[in-house]
Amino acid sequence: MLSTVHSARGLEWHTVSVLWTIDGRFPSVHALNSWEDLQEELRLMYVAATRARERLFFIYPAQIYDRASATIFAQPSRFLDGISEDTLEKMVFRM
Repeated sequence: MLSTVHSARGLEWHTVSVLWTIDGRFPSVHALNSWEDLQEELRLMYVAATRARERLFFIYPAQIYDRASATIFAQPSRFLDGISEDTLEKMVFRM
């Protein structure tokens, strides 16, 4: 099933994949200017992560160019920094 973070409240799935967990997308570049907006994005990440019963994946590209802002995003979400390496296993896929 495909769901947005906003519509996932109260639901659970065996496996959850959170897409675009790259700084500039999650959290959004627009949220970086306000502490309150950044906290709201963190809350949304928490909602997304707690929907998984068994498996949770945070997926992000190595880098992406945003034409609208002429910016290259290349850092994983700052929200992933607080997760210990014992908990978060990193896997790299190259195409």
